[in-house]
Parts: sequence; structure tokens; C-alpha cells
Amino acid sequence: MKSDTLKSKSFLSTRSLVTVSLLIAISIVLARIFGIMVPVAGLPALKINFSAVPLLMAGIFYGPLAGFIAGALSDVIGYIINPMGPYFPGFTITTALTGMIPGLIFKTVRNNPRLSKINFNYINAGFIALMTVGLGYAFYLKGVLTFDQGIAYNGIPIHTAMIALIGAIVLAYAAIPFYIDKTVKFESKLYAFDKIYFVVSVTQMICSLMLNTYFLSIMFGKGFLVFLPTRIMTNYIMIPMYTIIIIVLMKALRLEKEY
Repeated sequence: MKSDTLKSKSFLSTRSLVTVSLLIAISIVLARIFGIMVPVAGLPALKINFSAVPLLMAGIFYGPLAGFIAGALSDVIGYIINPMGPYFPGFTITTALTGMIPGLIFKTVRNNPRLSKINFNYINAGFIALMTVGLGYAFYLKGVLTFDQGIAYNGIPIHTAMIALIGAIVLAYAAIPFYIDKTVKFESKLYAFDKIYFVVSVTQMICSLMLNTYFLSIMFGKGFLVFLPTRIMTNYIMIPMYTIIIIVLMKALRLEKEY
């Protein structure tokens, strides 16, 4: 029903309010119960979970304000229910932005039909290249990766074949979105794979790679680069996984038709 979607004049209808509340609850459960903590430099600085997926969906389908509120409430309520370490307001901000940024992007694309016709996979490939360069530069600044006498990692020379293999993996990683876009049919040009992937990439780069890494460096009193490489490598996996999960849920719930 159109009255239950973003096309409604009201902020949120009753049904939409219930759905957003459900997404908040799911996000809390995924973050507080099913998360996996991965130590970085001996610190609990990386938590792998899928709590961002419900927040991304709240922003995509219900707008930036709904996404912002969903993200903020999920972090605050989740901390009250199951505190995991000291409370840090910076993480509430990034969680709120995780819901708001997708809403802002889709609102912009929705209001500009020309943008919906753009193939965002070219931009997505640029994001992948940017993360790859960022990862290499972070290792270089830490002194882990050197180029004095060939390319060496921790002083051990990297074989040319290994460099070529890594390059091939990065190229294949960048090409996969183009392949999926051609093989999987989407009834809506607005909610096609390339745009969902773009939204997830932008959100993760701003919230996970930049803001959360910065807040962790403040919280633990460590340098930004201590946490960045591990977080980049994690997002190589999480960005496509988030995208695929959203697409699967969207098709299963027939959201691309409803919205």
C-alpha cells in the first residue's frame, strides 16, 4: 500500500512504524547476541555482525529520519540491555548515520530520475580500488609494506606471482557487481543491485572505516592506523555480504514492488 511507504505524506504510518520498530529489535539482537569480537592489537576493537543490515533497510525504505532514529535507538537501547564495555557516544552517532546515509542517498536518487539511470557499478569499482590503495598505504605507513628492494611484507619479499594473484582477485572483486547486474533481473531500476551496493559502500566507508576507526583510536588511545588495515579487510567481505542480504530480503518480501 502506497500509504505505508515513503510516498505517504505523513512521516510514518502505523504499519511503517511497526516495521521500523521490528528492524530496531532485529539490529539489537544481531549486535548484542550474535556478534563476534575480533581483537586488534590485543584490544576488542572489531566486532563482526550483521546489525547494520536492518538499519540500512530502515533508511533505504523509510527515509533518512527514520533511519537515523532507528540507528540511534538500536545503539542506546542495546547498550542498556546488554552493555559491552564503556558507553561511547561516538558509536551512537555512527550507528545513527548508518541508517540515515542510505535514506539521504535514495531520497536524492528518487527525486532525480536521471540518477536512477546511472550505472553505479563504475563508482563501486572505484570504491574497491580506493580501499585497496588505502590498505596498501596504511601498511606502508606502518612500515609493514616496503618497496626499497622490491615489494616486501614484514621484510619478506613478495613473489611476482603473488602480486599478480592479488591484482587478479581485486579486479575480479570489482567485476562481480557488473556480472550480477547483468544476470539478475530487477523489476525496479531504483532498487537495483548497483545502487544498493553503492549505498552500502558509501555508508561503510564513512561510518565503519572513517568514523568508527577514529573513535576507536580515541577510546583506546592508539593510532588510527593500528585499526584501519583490519577494518578495511573486513569490509572487503562485509560490504558485498550486506548488499546480497538486503537484495535477498528485498526480493523475498517483495519490497521493490511495494516501494
